[in-house]
Formats: sequence, C-alpha cells, structure tokens
Amino acid sequence: MELIVKVGGQDRRVEIHRNERGYELELDGQVHHLDAVTAGARVRSLVADGVQHEVVVRPRRDGGYWVSTGGTVTAAEVVDPLTHLAQKSRGGSGDGGKRQVRAYMPGRVVAVLVEVGATVVAGQGVVVLEAMKMENEIASERGGVVAKVHVAPGEAVEGGDLLFEIE
Repeated sequence: MELIVKVGGQDRRVEIHRNERGYELELDGQVHHLDAVTAGARVRSLVADGVQHEVVVRPRRDGGYWVSTGGTVTAAEVVDPLTHLAQKSRGGSGDGGKRQVRAYMPGRVVAVLVEVGATVVAGQGVVVLEAMKMENEIASERGGVVAKVHVAPGEAVEGGDLLFEIE
C-alpha cells in the first residue's frame, strides 16, 4: 500500500507491506521493519527496527490525526497518492502567478478544449482525459489566460504529468 503522509509542512511518500514478521515500511527510500500491537482504543505499541515506541493516534475534526509519542504531539494527514495529486493540481499558488495543472491519474488525452492565449474562467474545461474507460474534463481552478498546453490529443499521460498552465 502506498500513501502520502503530510507532517510539518512536508509530504512524505510511505509504502507499507505486510510480511511474515509484521510490516515493512519504506519511508523516503529507507526500509524499516515494524511490528505493531494494539494496546488500547487508540494506543499502539510499535517496534520499529528493534526499538519499542508507544504511539497514541487521535482523529482531528479536519480528517487528519494527532500523533503522540515520547511526549511529542504532531499533526498528520494521510492520503492516497491519487488524492494527493488531485489536491496538488487544485490548490497552492493563490490567485497570482502561474498555475500548473497536472494529471491526477494515468490516461489518454482525448481533447484539448482551448488554445494558448485563450482567456478561461474558473471551472471551464481545458483538457479531456480518458482514464479507466471514463472521460474526465480537467477544468481551470481559476480564471486567467492559458499560458501553455503541454499535451495533445491521443497522447498518453501518467499521474503527475503537467497538462497546462494558467496565468
């Protein structure tokens, strides 16, 4: 299972695999061996690379979690990679400056609905992607001018590939 964990303003890619001894967790390219035991409603006893940790996980109202261990409390959010890419393609740069929009999943470009230099409004379709046998219209999240289109009809894209830019 692959996840994105957002902690302290950083997005960290985590892969978790179950094995005969517990779990193998890959964090930022480093592999760690974990064994986890539930010790209460929200308390977990984790042995990570041979070192025992008591961890308390409590849900936050915004859908994230409070994670407490060793006297430290940290806010964390866990999302799947597809949701993460969709969020990154939507938010971030505010109203000013160039806004890059990326594919949120692999697919094939069916149509480009605008030309470079065209003025678009928030919510206007710019690119149509076919993914999983469905057509998905990728819209501009804000009004502006199409600065660049990075794809063409018929082209295959991967999740995270740059589709277009709005200024």
